[in-house]
Amino acid sequence: MARYLGKETTRVDGLAKVTGKAKYTAEFQIPNVSYGFIVLSTVAKGRITAIDTREAEQAGGVIHVFTHLNAGKLGAGT
Repeated sequence: MARYLGKETTRVDGLAKVTGKAKYTAEFQIPNVSYGFIVLSTVAKGRITAIDTREAEQAGGVIHVFTHLNAGKLGAGT
């Protein structure tokens, strides 16, 4: 590694980055892609007594709302 320290290097993407022409993953349009969001509790230490997902399920663009009741179990090491 020491042989590379302080040495000039050519960046194959350098020109595209400094001119604003580089493409980043967030800029690619993927048709029919779905996104997931995790909603955390606003209570730091509490007990869940009920989860009402009806309003979230009715929101535009929502495909599915997962909770501990319908998400299934994760396997070991997944």
